[in-house]
Amino acid sequence: MANCRKPLRSSNIGVCIEPVARHPLEALPNGDSVLKKLLIFLIAGWSGFYVMSIELLSGRILAPYFGNSIYVWGGVITVFMVALSIGYLIGGRLSIKEPSLRNLSFFLLSAATATIPIVIMNEFALNQIFSRIQDPRYGSVASTTLLFFLPTTILGMVSPYSVRLLVNEYKYSGHYTGLLFFASTFGSAAGTIMTSFYLVLYLEINSIIWMIIGISIAISFIAMVYGAKMMNKVAASMLCMFIMLGVSGFADAETIIHKERSLYREITVYEDKGTRCMRFTRRFSARQTCVSLKNRDHLVFNYTKMMLGALYLCPNPKKILIIGVGGGTLPTTLSSMFPTAEIHAIEIDPAVINVAKKYFDFKPGKNITVFEEDGRVFVKRAIIKGYKYDLVLLDAFDHEYIPEHLLTKEFLEEVKKTLLPDGVLAANTWATSRLYNHESVTYESVFGKFFNLKYMSRVILIKQDGLPSMDVVKMNSDALDDKLKRFGVEASWLLPLFSTKRDWRTDVRVLTDQYSPSNLLNLRVRD
Repeated sequence: MANCRKPLRSSNIGVCIEPVARHPLEALPNGDSVLKKLLIFLIAGWSGFYVMSIELLSGRILAPYFGNSIYVWGGVITVFMVALSIGYLIGGRLSIKEPSLRNLSFFLLSAATATIPIVIMNEFALNQIFSRIQDPRYGSVASTTLLFFLPTTILGMVSPYSVRLLVNEYKYSGHYTGLLFFASTFGSAAGTIMTSFYLVLYLEINSIIWMIIGISIAISFIAMVYGAKMMNKVAASMLCMFIMLGVSGFADAETIIHKERSLYREITVYEDKGTRCMRFTRRFSARQTCVSLKNRDHLVFNYTKMMLGALYLCPNPKKILIIGVGGGTLPTTLSSMFPTAEIHAIEIDPAVINVAKKYFDFKPGKNITVFEEDGRVFVKRAIIKGYKYDLVLLDAFDHEYIPEHLLTKEFLEEVKKTLLPDGVLAANTWATSRLYNHESVTYESVFGKFFNLKYMSRVILIKQDGLPSMDVVKMNSDALDDKLKRFGVEASWLLPLFSTKRDWRTDVRVLTDQYSPSNLLNLRVRD
């Protein structure tokens, strides 16, 4: 619309001036500068980073209590989505009356403040919820709501409020909305990649959250100072710093006999060169279980033979706990050797159990009880119920490696509480990768000295009341020789693998619930 002035005194002709077309970045109310616009986009982008980072970390925080199943992630995602949707409503409503950059920065400051209890009280809160809600679905929803709902809701208020700050002329509303969605979504992508690829590799969970809180407070104060017309060169330099911070086919012929997608993974059963095997994911990955089609008693994997080396420390177990069923090789073998022993087999994926029954002759019942549950959750409940075992076998793997929450010092301390005073622990791990050092110092920090058996893979053997002498180990091997030969386990092969030599670096970090980036460390070649 033309801007028409009144006629000049010397003329009856009015002067009409057509508005000069302006770039959208100049269309802010009150003629605010480009720097203010950048601050609005920075707050929106950082809020996206913030939300995705704490959402990813929430899964790690909840895993020791409720596992990391699809149920848990479903609860986490639901709470975050509901919180954001409510935040969008509130932010849009608040933007109607006198929107300002100071108010927007206050949102970010409030979110940072509301995040502090996640660091301070998460362990206490999760212990309370875990003791009251046994179902991991509802326990994860309750925990996520208590710890993450408020800061996520506040962060959800940022986007609609920012749109109102940016839009002064209707014709630019779509343009600014698109720019803002770009900034927010790009920030979310950056938060996802930075947190999952890098931050968890070098920092503990609490350290990452404190860093996010600190950066958020700094951005908030910079925006508040600018909103008060007191911006200076030092604050501008800090702003620049924070902007920079924000920013195969198969080799061997095989016959597929079964495929299915479970809640957790793709399961494939195939036959190859006289063996039947199970693997996770459609493409080639480590075999989870293999059995010989000619001799079902024969153990195909060397690691299972090394795991049975635990019997040299505990020759007559009465109560056995096995975390990780796979094809059921270990529980089936131990049930055959010790028919009166009580065996608890823990497997998180019911589909794996069904596949083991159908294709690998796994037969629960008699002395084998299967629990469809996350191993960490089962151990916590076993402590509460007072279960004690004289033999515990840790053999839980996904398609990459041992789940991170089953590698930590806290988990091993919980496992230690389920062992009888003379109980024995056997853990299947890898002999290579940089994680070898971290795992070794973690086990050593909890149990002290252990036998380190290595033959392609690695098995750790621990005795609660201290390692026996090799004379005792040899004596027990002689007593078990006939039983173990049936499964292809020869003492002449197994005994020389028993070693207490410390062949790992001791200057590496212990794996904890706060720091356990196992999947990332396993990508690196061992030092």
